[in-house]
Amino acid sequence: MNLRVPKIIAILFLSLLLTGCWDYKEIEFLDFVMGFGVDETDDGLVLVSEMVVSTGTGQEAQLEPLVLSTMSRSFATATRALDNPAGMEAFYPHAQVFLVSEEVATSGVLPAIEYLVRGRDMRTTVPFLVTKDCTVEEVFNSKPPFLTSVSEHLANTTRLQSGLSIFYAQQIWEFVKDMIAIGLSGTLPTVQLVHKGKDMVPIVKGTAVFKLDRMVGWLDGEESQIFCLLKGLPQSGRFVMETQIEEERYAITYEFVNNATKISPKMDGDQLSMEIEVELEFDVPEIGAAGIDFHDSAIVRSMEEQLAHYFNRRVRELITRIQGEFNSDILGFGQLVRRKEPKLWRRHADDWDTHLRQLRVNTEVRTKIVLTGVRAYPLIPRR
Repeated sequence: MNLRVPKIIAILFLSLLLTGCWDYKEIEFLDFVMGFGVDETDDGLVLVSEMVVSTGTGQEAQLEPLVLSTMSRSFATATRALDNPAGMEAFYPHAQVFLVSEEVATSGVLPAIEYLVRGRDMRTTVPFLVTKDCTVEEVFNSKPPFLTSVSEHLANTTRLQSGLSIFYAQQIWEFVKDMIAIGLSGTLPTVQLVHKGKDMVPIVKGTAVFKLDRMVGWLDGEESQIFCLLKGLPQSGRFVMETQIEEERYAITYEFVNNATKISPKMDGDQLSMEIEVELEFDVPEIGAAGIDFHDSAIVRSMEEQLAHYFNRRVRELITRIQGEFNSDILGFGQLVRRKEPKLWRRHADDWDTHLRQLRVNTEVRTKIVLTGVRAYPLIPRR
């Protein structure tokens, strides 16, 4: 028998006995952070954290959120300073959301996120949001309707992006990737507070537009829907559009079934333009009193033409704001030019901001109604 075999088996057996954690922390001495964010004051950054407090014992034990804040000159020192009012070490790896206030976003988010990327105890796979018309602390002190934790409520909401279609969800690493990319600018979803009775409820609606690490403007919910379409994100949301049916106009509900977008640079001599082609397929889940017979191809064709005109107009309006008001390349035109027309990009890389304002953009939207719920005939009351 080969003597090397028993030695190898012995080494493998001993290796199992020597395995273990490289480090450990006693759970009794940790405060778990559900979500955290940064507000800004004249004296420095304010770190706000939503933590979990256990009340009761046994089957009656419950987890309740507790909001704590501390101020410091840097994000890294603030995370340690928070241990003092908490009385235990704040544990961040299980955090579900990260927020920055409108003031932080406007002045530049780099000081607030640099430690998140560098720190070994932070995860960059959590949703990243900007508060609008409110502070981070006000958001964490609001009252979600079903969940006790604001962080869990916001994290769950961002997962509904395709169905809501009113914001463009981003994780920390995704925003950082866009921020440092050449020929591309980043965006973040926004959090707002709305009144529900006596309580303030956080909702995710709209998109913050960035240039480098500074926020330069907002997109509302409807504009965010078009932005998501142009970014090629699958959509399944619903919307209502006034539609001309023969001689009358009706508020008809449409639902996205499928969408595809192609953006490509085109050279005509020395002139550069961007070509945007959008294909949309719809379901019609509700027609109200319109009385549409979907076997009538002329009516269906008219509805498709109105949808195409409607979305083409909205695409044009969004592009006008991106180029003129924001001058921020959130659609990545520069990235496409750099990839497909590298010689042209080298000529315009240093003055791309100026070139972006003057860039000609041609759009084409094609629409098709592919579903009509579970019936093609209208409901007609008996006379």
